[in-house]
Amino acid sequence: MKKFCLFLIIFFVLVSATVFSAEREPVGNGNIAVKLDYIAFTDNQWSGQGDDGLYIGLEGYGKILPNLYFGGEIGNGVNVSILGDDINFVPIELNLKYAIEPAPNVVIDFGVGASYNYAEITIQHLFSTDTEEDDWLFGGQVFADLTCKIKRFFFGINGKYQITEDFKDEDFDFNNWRLGVQIGFMF
Repeated sequence: MKKFCLFLIIFFVLVSATVFSAEREPVGNGNIAVKLDYIAFTDNQWSGQGDDGLYIGLEGYGKILPNLYFGGEIGNGVNVSILGDDINFVPIELNLKYAIEPAPNVVIDFGVGASYNYAEITIQHLFSTDTEEDDWLFGGQVFADLTCKIKRFFFGINGKYQITEDFKDEDFDFNNWRLGVQIGFMF
């Protein structure tokens, strides 16, 4: 009986939060945000070798159904130096996210997406000219955000994990995770 009562309480809380959030647009009919994230690559080739850097991104979303948003994100190009080699990584993403407003002016959203990522490696040679290799990599990502709204503005924190295919015919990839902050405007 206790389990059934607990189930009913959780059910009513979730249903009321969903109904409350469906009555309002959690992050507007559309929104745009600037992101500042810490990024770290997870492949063993890079791990622990100075593979982290600063990621600046721009994202935009539009509401397609109540609580469901479609949009994209593009990064500025993450430039890191790993084992003396310079890496430039530019993610271009299309995402679908679901947002709920469990409390006034607090939004939680989570989503998935596909990406097409540009990766360029400049290999430093001690006694000869540097060589450059580049590739376009398909990928996918999962993410979650916690956002606070102030009228038409919002700010929050975000986390993302992204996987990519292997670079050319090499045995490494550019899988990464990101943690950061965002600030934006709803319209």
